[in-house]
Amino acid sequence: MKKLNNILTSNEQKLLLFIVFFAFVGLVMKYTGLTAEDVNLADSLNFQQDHQLQYDLQNITKEELITIPGIGEKKAADVLRYKEENDFQTKTDLMKIKGIGKKTYEKIEKYFIDLAFEDSTTTLIPVRQEINHIPNKININTADKNELTKITGIGPSKAEKIIVFREKKGRFKKKEDLLQIKGIGQKTLERMSDQITLGE
Repeated sequence: MKKLNNILTSNEQKLLLFIVFFAFVGLVMKYTGLTAEDVNLADSLNFQQDHQLQYDLQNITKEELITIPGIGEKKAADVLRYKEENDFQTKTDLMKIKGIGKKTYEKIEKYFIDLAFEDSTTTLIPVRQEINHIPNKININTADKNELTKITGIGPSKAEKIIVFREKKGRFKKKEDLLQIKGIGQKTLERMSDQITLGE
């Protein structure tokens, strides 16, 4: 220290001590991995892992629904009832269910995958173009469940209802007979009208 006194003033010695101290702290952080950048990266990786799991609304179960924050037993039952009666066309259909408003939807939508019918310019246009190029219309009097789900607006649940209706009441005599099936309204019928035939 005496040598330093001869070379540096007391203020310069204090400054030198500060520099040495901060250099030491920097080395400790570097070799222990405790940098702000590393901590933030770890946090972001954990966040992504926490939200990786996404469910398909067309096939979701009650057990899966109640694992989602904001959906309890009652809302899970309501979601399943809606799925059975209407089939989900887009994730936003969740807001048609009582008790799921915009705020709730914004919290839960990340837990669901986009559906095949999702309303966006990147998905809907190619789907419609493909439908327009279907060489043969689908015969609703003879088509099986798999064929029926190729019709716009018809998911697995509605396809089953069409088959059950056919078995109980016989052939569809006109396209409008589809309106007797729960979940098929006028708008749905209009969307599918040019894709179906009665087999005339």
